[in-house]
Amino acid sequence: MKILVIPNSFKECADSVEISKIICEKFAAKSAVKIISKPLSDGGDGFLNVCKSIFKTEPLQFSVKNDIYDTEKEYTVQINSINKNVFIESAELFGLKLLNEYQRNPLNQSSEVLGKIIARLADNINIKKLDVQTIWIGVGGTATIDFGIGACSKLGLILCDGNSKSIMPIPKNFNQIKKIEFNRPKLPFKIKCVVDVNTLLISEPGAIEIYGKQKGASEDDLKTIKCGIENILSLINANKKINIPKKLNGAGGGLAAGLNIFLNAEMIRAEDFIKNNILQDLNLNDIDAVITGEGSFDFQSYEGKGSGIILQLFTNRNIPIFLINGSTNLSPNIKLPENVFVINLIDFFDSKKESIKKYQEGLTKAAQIVLNRLQL
Repeated sequence: MKILVIPNSFKECADSVEISKIICEKFAAKSAVKIISKPLSDGGDGFLNVCKSIFKTEPLQFSVKNDIYDTEKEYTVQINSINKNVFIESAELFGLKLLNEYQRNPLNQSSEVLGKIIARLADNINIKKLDVQTIWIGVGGTATIDFGIGACSKLGLILCDGNSKSIMPIPKNFNQIKKIEFNRPKLPFKIKCVVDVNTLLISEPGAIEIYGKQKGASEDDLKTIKCGIENILSLINANKKINIPKKLNGAGGGLAAGLNIFLNAEMIRAEDFIKNNILQDLNLNDIDAVITGEGSFDFQSYEGKGSGIILQLFTNRNIPIFLINGSTNLSPNIKLPENVFVINLIDFFDSKKESIKKYQEGLTKAAQIVLNRLQL
């Protein structure tokens, strides 16, 4: 029997690589089972660890100064020198997981560090220190809603007020911008953004409203940010040299959309990244059972994020699919297919807090349930 273990990360708990390892260990003594481990990433938290596991990458470090906080920090990306790919996780640069709750305020958060790292990569390639053809950016889990303006400000984008004075590229200043200047850099590589949502950045509601509160924004903050981004869009429209797509993707607080507009970055849906990259060497018809899941499985998951993508790939294959989640939160009108078996870690403990603290124990118990169900 071939079992595919392909979990997504459990936010604030463990990444998909660790989760996959814990589950696989439970099957190690079963000689009749062949376990295929493919830790999952839709571009959000844990993207780098998944890339390291799947694509056999090596770490590459850059010491970068954050202009807003006036601090310098070492940041790690991953490189596959054979395939000439670099992988960057936006959540590792300016993610929610890096901030305490009291620090979360997207009005003051910027993606500038990403722009500096892209510039450093370009410099190293131009002096023949590196050979890279494609940069893959996992876009998700960010603390920012800055439309990628911070990153692009380090790559030729200049923001000015009415007196032609340069403005710090953070959302609380976006409404003060009166003029945009942009000298498109000649980057020696392609940029591909793996996006974990298809929600529009600007809509009623759009990604700003839907995801903004979890980033620490108040209702007034969201209005300020939305007006500021709309101000930037109107200035871009006035610049005949820059084209704006009709639909702006809202992933990463508009990060992918901004990189697309200013740097010609290509947007790769998480579904396509999983199918064409993570699962590229696997014949899905050979799989006899699937184990997937994530921390909180809800309507967003079901509609095309993380483990929801795996359900779409396998539910019509008439094989058992085990959905191991921290918790499952679906409305009563959403019915999972009959071959999907849900196991919630929270059911093993007295509280959500305890289930997070004892996630290793919970995953081991869940894996035993799978073994029993498969009669192994």
